Amino acid sequence: MFKLFKPGICPIGIDVGSHAVRMVQFQPGKDGLRLQSAARVELESLDDGASSTTRLAAALRHALSNQEFRGRHATLSLPAASVHSKSVRLPQMPDSDLSQALIWEAKDRFGFEFGDNAGQLVWFRAGEVRRGTEVKDEILLFAVEGTVLNDYIQCLSEVGLRVGAIDLSPCAIYRSLRRKALDPAQPNGSLTALLDLGHHGSQFFILRDGELVFYKYVDIGGKAINQAVAEKLGITPTEAQQMRVRMDLESAEEAAPLAQALADAIRAPLEELGRELDMCMRYYVVTFRGNRPEAITVAGRQASSPQVRQILASALGLNVEEAQPLRGVHDLGDTARPDRSGEWALAAGLSLYPINGVPRMEAAA
Repeated sequence: MFKLFKPGICPIGIDVGSHAVRMVQFQPGKDGLRLQSAARVELESLDDGASSTTRLAAALRHALSNQEFRGRHATLSLPAASVHSKSVRLPQMPDSDLSQALIWEAKDRFGFEFGDNAGQLVWFRAGEVRRGTEVKDEILLFAVEGTVLNDYIQCLSEVGLRVGAIDLSPCAIYRSLRRKALDPAQPNGSLTALLDLGHHGSQFFILRDGELVFYKYVDIGGKAINQAVAEKLGITPTEAQQMRVRMDLESAEEAAPLAQALADAIRAPLEELGRELDMCMRYYVVTFRGNRPEAITVAGRQASSPQVRQILASALGLNVEEAQPLRGVHDLGDTARPDRSGEWALAAGLSLYPINGVPRMEAAA
């Protein structure tokens, strides 16, 4: 009989963001998943003068000493700014020939070497692009410089963690949202549009039948939203973030005096983000002659804000829903509260990396 979970403990999923580090670990059981532990460490609370990996090491030590993580196996994702991405169009060819062609293409596009002890490259076939009688494949490339990759692996090693895999954000987030499905069982041509709304920027990606077909990093995120509130109300960005969180937790009646002012403040950056997403979807429709997504699922810390979702929905003219990667998970504590579920999507998907039966979107290397 097919079993959904392997016995034992899942690895620690480590989502390294530009603003915070999130860690999630699941424990499989007969009745489904149980949350073993979860932690979020704000990087701004650590030494500002330290390097990014030094601050990461401090964050990991803090989380490991204060939470109940088990084992030392980890799955890691890197900050979006550390991952280079491009789409290219090449003549159709077998995977073996394409891999070599893409290495040369990537060297030219990204400006660094690939191979052992050097940069690493993975790719996805997005789909066919037709121009008259000419047919090419559009390929999504993702690359990390060797020195950056080695620095992060060494950082985890220094705190006693063993990196079992380094995963891309789109793969991990999709996995966390599809974890309960033994079979994707979706109609042919079905689309999933996901927005990972981070601090410095956002990652937007579209999947068709569970395969990645579009990716774009947009330079608008929580930092721009908080800055807009700070300028409108004459407060600091940190105070703006705290005010927005408090408002989201209050009742509609209690929040009413502030709600309109905050909505007016955040409208401009969110409408700009909406225009960027609309152009992304137009590109997808024109390039692959497909349908426009009917909804967008939002992950990341900003996903829990009803105002953010409402303004984006109005700007785009479609449904905008918060990701629910922890739905059905047992023993959720205050850290991973259901009303903040969206921000744990990436870390949750990383912890689920080795589980049998979870639809796994894989890149080619």
